[in-house]
Amino acid sequence: MMENTEKIVFLYKKENIPDQIIEKAKKQTPLGFELVLCEAQMPEEERRLHAAEADYFMLYTVGFDDVKIAKKAKLMQILSAGYDRLNVPELAEAGIPLATNGGANAPTVAEHVLLLILSLYRKLPLHHTALKSGTWLGHQEVLGLNELRGKQVGIVGFGKIGQEVARMVNGFLASVVYYDVYKAPDDVEKNLNARQVGLDELLSTSDIITLHTPLTETSRGLINSNALKSMKSSAILINTARGAAVVEKDLVDALKNKVIAGAGLDVFEIEPLNDSLLFQFDNVVMTPHTAGSTIDTWWRRLDFAFENIERVSKGKDPLFVVEP
Repeated sequence: MMENTEKIVFLYKKENIPDQIIEKAKKQTPLGFELVLCEAQMPEEERRLHAAEADYFMLYTVGFDDVKIAKKAKLMQILSAGYDRLNVPELAEAGIPLATNGGANAPTVAEHVLLLILSLYRKLPLHHTALKSGTWLGHQEVLGLNELRGKQVGIVGFGKIGQEVARMVNGFLASVVYYDVYKAPDDVEKNLNARQVGLDELLSTSDIITLHTPLTETSRGLINSNALKSMKSSAILINTARGAAVVEKDLVDALKNKVIAGAGLDVFEIEPLNDSLLFQFDNVVMTPHTAGSTIDTWWRRLDFAFENIERVSKGKDPLFVVEP
């Protein structure tokens, strides 16, 4: 390592990041920095040695238990939007700012939300399976298809991803309400045609409820039996945030009893999802936690991470820091 070179320790699970992304990160590492790759499966002693020498950390889908020995660390930069695997108060006490990916995955996740909505509204799995089996469904058999146009989309959590969803559904001439503990600036609300409402109103009046909250003690189990019962029977639930935001057993009961019309899910209480009562429903569309996984978003994640690290190296404050 060259003199005065700062060390970036990249902690990740190999199965969660394609090799080409790792190669891109190695090539993209700015001058004056050394990138040290630390797979989650590496021996603990070796990982702790790297942690003690790190000036910066980049993390993806891993926790971090070495805060006390990370004496040199100036920034904990995660490549995801969610930070529930990390102990935010402990990092704050150690003086290590924690930064998210700056909304790098917002367009990708928002597009996935539209994919799930339209798959449910147009019964895409039904048509696909029927055609593959040689069945051409008649008009009577596909009654109940819906348009997104004119529907009310209720967005729970109005950060970067929630706002990107609002921007996209505006293009379908849907209306937008949102629930968040913070009110968006007036110009943002105006540009996105979005109106802040209470959670109860959002749940009871929206045709589509889509979740975009970080996982906190407040949001854990947010969508439970009572919340589901307050929704319209024609409503659909979309979750691309965190599986634990929804009480899965309550959702299964709601679907079984036709309390709501369907669900589009990219995240689950237990992952990977090897077996689930959700598999029995034709009105549930599921994907394996891939809403934020496109090659495009990976380039943005890396760009932002390295730019934020360079900011701190130059004595500037990092962007998109999580408040403890």
